Amino acid sequence: MRMFQTNDGSGAQIGYEVIEGVLPQDTMFIHGNMASNRWWHPSADVWKQRAAGKKLPGAMILAEFRGCGRSTPPRSQADVDMHLFARDFIALAESLGRGKMNLVGHSTGGLIAALMLAKKPALFEKAVLLDPVGATGVKFNDAMTDAFEQMKSNRGLVGVVIGSTILGHQADSSYFNDVIVTDAFHAAQTVGDKVLRALDGLDTRGEISTIPHPVLVLHGEKDNLLPVADSKAMADLIKAGRFEEIPGHGHCTNVENPETFTRIVDGFLFKYGA
Repeated sequence: MRMFQTNDGSGAQIGYEVIEGVLPQDTMFIHGNMASNRWWHPSADVWKQRAAGKKLPGAMILAEFRGCGRSTPPRSQADVDMHLFARDFIALAESLGRGKMNLVGHSTGGLIAALMLAKKPALFEKAVLLDPVGATGVKFNDAMTDAFEQMKSNRGLVGVVIGSTILGHQADSSYFNDVIVTDAFHAAQTVGDKVLRALDGLDTRGEISTIPHPVLVLHGEKDNLLPVADSKAMADLIKAGRFEEIPGHGHCTNVENPETFTRIVDGFLFKYGA
């Protein structure tokens, strides 16, 4: 794990990983709320297998927003802002000096990725947004808000809530318990409920409507967390946006079925040579 020093004067550091030689072009991946870089590892394993024996020039760049994974926890609610998170990741991308790259964002990370495209269009080529939070944010009901408060001290509840967003997950698997739940429990204590408040009442339609890039907005047919209408509206806001539903999948296709997820991403983002 590498660490990047943010440039907003807060002293916050962003945890990130660079997995070289697995993609045709550099691509940054932004996870969702209560998650971490490790949510992308199943997809990384698939791409590593496909890249075996090839000399691919691109890397997966996995980056964690404040409070998730190894990144510095926010000091207060003021440090949890989608625009700030987007600026953090833009600064990270620029610091790497790798030129133009693609973006892939999941859930809250999908909205952050969209803001990155709007704020620094020259830095990016294309993007895939997987079940993103919509351009007008999201308001969760009181039951979900209460659950986030309880999850700060209840790891078992974390497993139940996170598991409910991953269609067909294996509750007894080591990946689910040791990675997904462990990282979600950490995030519940540092940032999870603050993200809910930051998304409530947010309106980014003005910025997102300026995005010039080709963007594929994906939404699992059986996503029970975020409304499909918000993903369709996101795609409609973007001039070169396209919406696609993923049949039979939930909110987390990248974890539920990394083979399907990586094939969709490959088809939209990359051109593989012979």
